Amino acid sequence: MELTTSMSRYGRLLAVRLLPVGALVGSVVGVASISAPASATARLTTATVVHTIKSAKYGTILVNAKGFALYTYAKDTKNHSNCTGGCVAAWPVLSVPAGVTPVGKGVSGLGVATRANGVRQVTYHSKPLYRFASDTKAGQVSGQGIGGFSVAKLATTGSTTTQTTTRSGYGYRGGY
Repeated sequence: MELTTSMSRYGRLLAVRLLPVGALVGSVVGVASISAPASATARLTTATVVHTIKSAKYGTILVNAKGFALYTYAKDTKNHSNCTGGCVAAWPVLSVPAGVTPVGKGVSGLGVATRANGVRQVTYHSKPLYRFASDTKAGQVSGQGIGGFSVAKLATTGSTTTQTTTRSGYGYRGGY
């Protein structure tokens, strides 16, 4: 009887001391099993970053999600941007985070080119896309022809043809 009583006390003491540890382990295991299903841990894999609008002057052009005109740069090569430094200040790149594939509403031919600094720049038929910092409202196209930049038009043949009017400079008045 005494052996039974001492085992009971020992068992109760052990149970009382191990209860918080068991509860902690149980809750961690429970949390892990709740967050483990693929549906709960799935990440965003696509993002609609390009749309089209009709411009009276330029036809159907590409715009970003906020409606700002997108441009291509004549000095860029296939999937490679040559706009750096002060150029990027005047012509911010259209980018997506790692793991995200850009898609367009009514637009196909989008891809990604990784810039030297690791930024994933959205491309249209292998041409990097930019926004013009001096465009201040949706639908405005004030960067056409400035410093080799052209508004990106919806291509029917896989190219981004635009008007060839050129103006010198980047259109950025703050200096480089």
